[in-house]
Amino acid sequence: MRFLSFLLAFALVGCGQSDLAPVPGTTVRVAPPTASGQGKQALELHIFTTEEECYATVKEEDVANCLPFVDRASGQVRVAFQMRVDGEEWKIPLSEDNMEIFHKNQRVLREGRNDFQIVPHEPARADQLFILLIDSSGSMSIVDEEGSGRTRMDKLRAALLRNDVVDAFFPTDVKTAVVPLIFKGSGVPEPLGGKWIVDNKKDFRQLIKNELKVGAGFTYFYNAVDWASSTLLTNPEIKRAVEVGKQAPTIIALTDGFNNELPTDVCSDNAPRLEKMLKRLDGVRRGEASDVRNVPTVYTVGLGRSAWRGFEVPDDLSVSPRVMCKGFAGEIINGGVETRGVDNGALSWIAKVGGGSSFISRTTEGLADAFKAAAAVRFRWFEARYKVDPFYLRRSFETKLRLSSLLRSEGAVWIHPSGWFDAPPGVPDADGWVHATTFRETTTVLLPVLGLLVALGYLPAAWFNVRRALFSRVARRKKGR
Repeated sequence: MRFLSFLLAFALVGCGQSDLAPVPGTTVRVAPPTASGQGKQALELHIFTTEEECYATVKEEDVANCLPFVDRASGQVRVAFQMRVDGEEWKIPLSEDNMEIFHKNQRVLREGRNDFQIVPHEPARADQLFILLIDSSGSMSIVDEEGSGRTRMDKLRAALLRNDVVDAFFPTDVKTAVVPLIFKGSGVPEPLGGKWIVDNKKDFRQLIKNELKVGAGFTYFYNAVDWASSTLLTNPEIKRAVEVGKQAPTIIALTDGFNNELPTDVCSDNAPRLEKMLKRLDGVRRGEASDVRNVPTVYTVGLGRSAWRGFEVPDDLSVSPRVMCKGFAGEIINGGVETRGVDNGALSWIAKVGGGSSFISRTTEGLADAFKAAAAVRFRWFEARYKVDPFYLRRSFETKLRLSSLLRSEGAVWIHPSGWFDAPPGVPDADGWVHATTFRETTTVLLPVLGLLVALGYLPAAWFNVRRALFSRVARRKKGR
């Protein structure tokens, strides 16, 4: 009996390091997490490991999602984390495009949503400075749909004037402002109506309605993004809003085609230009001297249809014409490759390096949705879920999370599943991801097991007593004869 009790305790609690914390309701233990970050104010990716810190940070009903969870049957692992600066939570938008996951130093490849997923929790607003970077080149006067009579600029203007978009830029619960800029010619943007910062809905609507017009010239999109993410932030008004007003800069850059600087440009001419711009943007965002709370986040919006289907953004900053232009590297841009649509490849690449997202739409409604998403809601904490072969969950392993396109930061935790028990199993949702069972369900699984072990512990003694009683009765009968 004592041996069985010891065996059960060993299976559920384990032995070894004294700093390992048990995850309540499971047979898993976790070590204290580690984290590393960048900048003057270190950005920390903090992984939750104890019930106490989960109760102190998240809503009570979400504690089960906050704690680490391992389901050996499905091969799924889940850890929750929060971004922090100087020990304080830092609300950010985050998606699978911004994150890399490593299991035992092997990167988890993402071929679909069932490989890994980043799940945001507790949406919250934050003080922001929205920098609208709008393409006003000659192509914005094109009427795409026959009979509609609406130019691309008309559709853009209608999207920006929608009440839900204006409300997204000027929420009532936090401090925000908009920097409306147009670019053309050399790509050096100009403030719309000569006003750098707009801090109220009325002025914003008037500027968009009366001043947002089509200009002329080619599309210096890369130069415009480069200027907005670096030189603009040294402007005294902008710098004051960012550094003193604590309004994080969010760039929303819109174009309707390809970067095009000369009438003779072919698609491959954009490869070195894009690479140069991406490296500068990466340097601005990841510089060791940067205050991580002041670095710009870049979203891109394409007005039109995607030129490249199935484009996948490479993991590095090297831009080759073959990857960027598919089979059209030598095709002229003006009147040529631009007729295919919007350069969604370049827009996706810029957004990934800029820590944001990229959107493509031909409609006013789609553009409005893109602006609202970019003006977005940030989140207090996240879940990282991933799937591996169940074989790799039989022994202790390290899970590491790394920001791949936002800023330099990573967090890791060692997870120690029990080598004896796979209990309790999780419950799959409609999306295929497994979630921890409740305490009541856990006890439903464990109590019969405990009862069986206890019964087995008493079985030898009971069998001995039965045998003794039987043989004693037989002996008495023989003696009576």
